[in-house]
Amino acid sequence: MTTPRSTATSPNRSGTSRFGGRWVVAGVLAVLAVVFVVENAAPVAIRVIIPVVVMPLWTALVAMLVVGGLIGMLLGRRPRR
Repeated sequence: MTTPRSTATSPNRSGTSRFGGRWVVAGVLAVLAVVFVVENAAPVAIRVIIPVVVMPLWTALVAMLVVGGLIGMLLGRRPRR
């Protein structure tokens, strides 16, 4: 009788592991993101149109990342026909 293999590490149809290069790159980027947040926790003063807002640098950068992502989503979509 054969024992069932784990699907997490068993090769798929193309012969590669399920957790290939994409997972490694995603893991490295996640670690870099955590290091970035820890290293940029100092508060900075940022002028937002008129008021000056004091917040951690990483918060301001993540906010701009979200704004950029939303703009990309809005401009990148093709209208449905």
